[in-house]
Amino acid sequence: MTGEGASGQRPGWLSRLRRECTRLLGLAPVLDLHGLGVADAVRATESFLAEAAAAGHDEVRIVYGKGRRSPGGVGVLRTAVPDLVAARTGSIVRRFERQVESDGRDGAMRVWLHPPGERARSAG
Repeated sequence: MTGEGASGQRPGWLSRLRRECTRLLGLAPVLDLHGLGVADAVRATESFLAEAAAAGHDEVRIVYGKGRRSPGGVGVLRTAVPDLVAARTGSIVRRFERQVESDGRDGAMRVWLHPPGERARSAG
């Protein structure tokens, strides 16, 4: 038994419990885009953000890599993914920040999502 209803969705209390446990433990859903081309990464990111928002998550993490194995050592996802997330700011995305490491390069970002009620007002 998965705890899901006939429609395939979790009961409200179970979703709330899952979100609260995730928040208390400092966990966030993660999307790892390593090995994907730009088109597949964009599709995966769009789906991930939509699903996380629908599930009521406040924060997610997206890993796109630094591009060390890319031509010239510059990963195309380092531009494409943040640009996509920036374009969603105001609708699904409340804010985001790149996670810069000690070498000064980023390979991931944290994304904060609007609460579901706030999203509805922002989109309209």
